[in-house]
Amino acid sequence: MHVHSTASDGRTQPKTLAKYLNKNDISAAITDHNVIFGVKEALDYSENVIPGIEVSALEGPHVLVYFETYRDLASYYAASIQDHRGKCPHMAVDISTEKVIADAKNAGGFVIAAHPYGYGMSVRGVMKGIDVGVIESSVAGELDGLEVICSGMSVRQNMRAERYAQKNTTCMTGGSDAHVLWEVGRAVTVGYANQTPLEFLEDVRCRKTGVCGVSRSSGQNILMGACMTPGYIPYVAPAMRIHARQSWMRMRA
Repeated sequence: MHVHSTASDGRTQPKTLAKYLNKNDISAAITDHNVIFGVKEALDYSENVIPGIEVSALEGPHVLVYFETYRDLASYYAASIQDHRGKCPHMAVDISTEKVIADAKNAGGFVIAAHPYGYGMSVRGVMKGIDVGVIESSVAGELDGLEVICSGMSVRQNMRAERYAQKNTTCMTGGSDAHVLWEVGRAVTVGYANQTPLEFLEDVRCRKTGVCGVSRSSGQNILMGACMTPGYIPYVAPAMRIHARQSWMRMRA
């Protein structure tokens, strides 16, 4: 439920992703950063694609939003995201985490906190944003659930997310956060075969699905970072400004 393509900072073409899903008889949510055209292209080649997007919010956290149809996703994107992207399109939009969640839910989206306690020194998870004080604790209650197994996170971070979800009886997902093809399926959300996106997402919402997966090693995370870097080279200056702004927000919190 968390895969990237060349539409944002992934290294795999949407068409290639779609054919991979068909070949292996699995489904995946394509959730590129702040863009959706990769979803549209992939759907031309496979019905095994769940329409989604990973929104990078103002304070830093990443929010996964899923829809039943591409039309619903496109409507939400046009109304709430498209005009709020910055000069580095894959990084933070100028919308707070709280508003990202509210707008998505008002549009009928299913909202999950990606890697809730990530990443490193940066705030890339909603729960970490709450921990450091840049997001109000009440925002956690607006989420539909947490990504409790994210391959890019350590076992300890994933277990912390799972404990929170269990304690608060919220739904749980697993996602590979794949940016290259061989990472697809490293962490998954397990449901029944031959479900429509609506049926699958409803089962996730009702906690009728399972999660399984493994964390990447430090070396694998370094390799993943190296694979992603080319997508950000044209945006070094705006990316640095975004990091500086988010650091200032943490210092003021």
